[in-house]
Amino acid sequence: MRSLNWFAISAGIILGLIFLAAGLGKLLNPMESSVIFVFPEFLPNAVDRFIYQWLPYLEIIIGVLLITGIAARLVASLALALTVSLIASNSILLVQGFGDKPCGCFGEAERWVQLRLSIADALYIDIAMLILGVMVVLYYQGKFVNVYPWFLRRD
Repeated sequence: MRSLNWFAISAGIILGLIFLAAGLGKLLNPMESSVIFVFPEFLPNAVDRFIYQWLPYLEIIIGVLLITGIAARLVASLALALTVSLIASNSILLVQGFGDKPCGCFGEAERWVQLRLSIADALYIDIAMLILGVMVVLYYQGKFVNVYPWFLRRD
């Protein structure tokens, strides 16, 4: 059981790093990450502007909390909801024929590592994020809302 906990902690750290890189990259160059979501027509423009403006901050918060392990299972559940919406958005774009277009998912971070992710590539990353999030929710040791970081716990 102890090895499963370390496995879940590792999954949380990896997932947190992905969210942190995506959020920071979008904050540093918001114009680069213009194709993030396909908003349904029934959402008012104010709602999609709100989501677009606050998404990087949400990703950074999720990333930091997952890396430190503070309320990891709760945060991973929120990350799963966000990841499912990203999968849905990228799937819609893929079906519409935009699979080879750049996604801008990591904003400025993509330029730093000289990488250009397409919508199809982002979908693969989203599926990996979904698997990591499920591992955190299922195998993270402790209560669902545990506010102590993993590195301060005594097992």
